[in-house]
Amino acid sequence: MNNQNNQLILKEGFIPVVIALAISLFLNLFISDFFGNIGFIVTLALIFIYRNPSRQTMNNKGMVLAPIDGRVSAIDITKNKYKVYIDVNLCNTHVLRAPIKSKYKLKSFINGLNLKSSSYKAKLLNTQAVIKFDDIKIKLISGICNSNIILNENDKVEATQNIGVFLNGLVIMELPRNSELKIALNDKVYAGLTQIA
Repeated sequence: MNNQNNQLILKEGFIPVVIALAISLFLNLFISDFFGNIGFIVTLALIFIYRNPSRQTMNNKGMVLAPIDGRVSAIDITKNKYKVYIDVNLCNTHVLRAPIKSKYKLKSFINGLNLKSSSYKAKLLNTQAVIKFDDIKIKLISGICNSNIILNENDKVEATQNIGVFLNGLVIMELPRNSELKIALNDKVYAGLTQIA
């Protein structure tokens, strides 16, 4: 097990939290206590969304681990691959982690809308990114509350290494058909802890 916690709040969340706190203080001091308190509630919500809890990740010799926290909403089986659909909501931890140790490549990034990720239109029109890890492909489709997809730039990654932040939407993992799935429909998965295959 590896302990993966460098900070309590993700670095990508520092700016939104500081801005919300500054606005809250301004509202509280110069406008009204009521609006200032609403600002503090928004600041607390942002701290919750960008939290980075301490996590003991697994040593994954030959395992494919979950890339993000969420719930398995569907599993598709085609001729030569499995597709595992993971729904990510605002109550989950939003750290995107490498599922295996491998080379890491951003295959495509398309800016788009922020429609509800479960709709058919969202799969065509929402902001999307496709990441490739050896024989595993991960597609990120943003949701309503995801203003952008933040990905770190690396050539090689270790298993469970932080590769970005994904706030809300749908994560689709494509695995080779010879993989043995260890998850089922509606399972709750945790990044770096839950074995997918």
